Amino acid sequence: MSRRTGFIVICLLALAVLSLTSLTASKAFTDSAAQPGQSDQTLQALLGEVRELRLALQRANLNTYHAQITIERMKLQQQRVDRLQAQLGEVRKQLAETRKPLSWIPGNMKADEMRLAQEVDTAKRAELERSIQNWKAELEEVTRKEQQEQAYETQLNAQLQIEQAKLNDLNERLDTLQRELETQMSTDKPQPSGRRP
Repeated sequence: MSRRTGFIVICLLALAVLSLTSLTASKAFTDSAAQPGQSDQTLQALLGEVRELRLALQRANLNTYHAQITIERMKLQQQRVDRLQAQLGEVRKQLAETRKPLSWIPGNMKADEMRLAQEVDTAKRAELERSIQNWKAELEEVTRKEQQEQAYETQLNAQLQIEQAKLNDLNERLDTLQRELETQMSTDKPQPSGRRP
């Protein structure tokens, strides 16, 4: 074999090796081009899950914030209700004390009027008349005080009902938030398949 023929054979072998290498590289490139598509899908799925988790966390934080505010408002409202209940209890106790003389003043006044009708002595009559006037004045004073305390009791009772209604409203809001959190937690749970999209 001449040098020239040897050279051509070597060139043909080199060309064949180069063609095989090119074909293998082309196939590898096609395979690797398919892989990034799957990788992109996985990455997109992961990004979607991260976004969903972030939104769920934001919702949970917002609901927790609203719940904390509602609880603090409930504490303040409960203090108002407790204070009004205590005031109402005191007014009712005072009203019961105020009403006690109303049970015996009219009887004493009537007894003095009966004695006055039978008394003939002018000094004793004058004394009985003053006593009856004192009973009437005391009865008027006690009645006036009772009316004031009754009005105050009515006012406190109305305020208590308003504040109790506000407390009930806050309690209902807290219950609603709790239901929303429970619903959110049940919908945010991962699916049992364990398979990523």
